[in-house]
Amino acid sequence: MGTPTLPFDTIANGHPTPVKKDIQKELASLPEPRKHYKLYYSTEEAASEMDNPQDGLLEFLRGYYHLKSADWEGNDPHPLKEWNASELSKLPNYYVMPLKEGMRESVKYVMAKEDPEIVSKRGNRWLPDNEIQVYVEAFKQNGFQGGLNYYRVGSSPEYMKDVELFAGRKIDIPSIFISGKQDWGTYQEPGGFEKMAEVCTKYKGGQLVDGAGHWVQQEQPERVSELIADFLRQINVDAISH
Repeated sequence: MGTPTLPFDTIANGHPTPVKKDIQKELASLPEPRKHYKLYYSTEEAASEMDNPQDGLLEFLRGYYHLKSADWEGNDPHPLKEWNASELSKLPNYYVMPLKEGMRESVKYVMAKEDPEIVSKRGNRWLPDNEIQVYVEAFKQNGFQGGLNYYRVGSSPEYMKDVELFAGRKIDIPSIFISGKQDWGTYQEPGGFEKMAEVCTKYKGGQLVDGAGHWVQQEQPERVSELIADFLRQINVDAISH
């Protein structure tokens, strides 16, 4: 979250940017070795491991969506103190994974402890079986690589050169942040959520919607619509008053 920073020894707005520590090495050195999901998603094997076997895609996706939603009782997000292995190890396995496991194995391990009937009942409230089947068929046909290319770009110094053009820039239009209160994504990078007020010059605040995890627009569509409508009304009033 926030605007990108330039590499070490490059001056942006008069301030040098510090080097980000090798968090993967730190995570791998934990008593229970872990790795960050962004590293895994950046590897060549990630897509093929998630693509196959195709006959298990429905089970995998239902588990993945469940674990990142408010339905999973293991989600209790809170701010992390700093970017180090000890703090990041507090994140669930779907963010900081066991070192030797892929995402499908990580999801399967946790889902083995869940009641399938409860998972299905809760999940069908906001992602019915017929709708999740659309995702299953799409991934069967196209695979996961297209989506995972985002992570390959984000972890590559070569690809990130284009993003560095925006280093130190502010977001100068009205903005609001909406996320699920049970979404660990809000806090996965320590200080990122709080920094929005600094990066966005016309920031209208952050709204964490209770009863929603990573899929806030699907888990709580009515509340998200209300927040967007309120935001649009507010910036309209601001525009008229000026």
